[in-house]
Amino acid sequence: MHLTSSHWFRLFGLACLVAALGACAATGSKEADTKPATSATGYQPVSDLPIPSGTSIKPERSLILGSGDAWLGRMSLDVKLNSTQTFAFYQEQMPAYGWQEITAVQGKNGILTYIRGERAATVEVEPGTLGGSAVSITVSPRKQQPTSK
Repeated sequence: MHLTSSHWFRLFGLACLVAALGACAATGSKEADTKPATSATGYQPVSDLPIPSGTSIKPERSLILGSGDAWLGRMSLDVKLNSTQTFAFYQEQMPAYGWQEITAVQGKNGILTYIRGERAATVEVEPGTLGGSAVSITVSPRKQQPTSK
């Protein structure tokens, strides 16, 4: 099945609607230096990730299915911190939200991988074009290890 740009636009709109409706039940931030990212419309799509203050969501590069602590997809962010500070922020704050670090690789771009319950999260950090940093967080169901017999 081939999806046209019109189909993608409708799918994105539907995902935003679902996320916006679920955001009504989302809780506030867990740390003083964090706050939920908001879009230009002011909705808060997730509550299970730390978000640095002053961060904005890039809706054209995000696809969030679900909300609160039960979302899947990709959230693209513009963060005011530089990439080194942003990498350190996520490495320090993700465990406070119940995420267990699996891997962390830092270079020009940084990649952090976490698990929490039945989901896995990958946090990709790269330097921003005009300062700050660009962050992409992908959350998906994690593959379960086969049980031994």
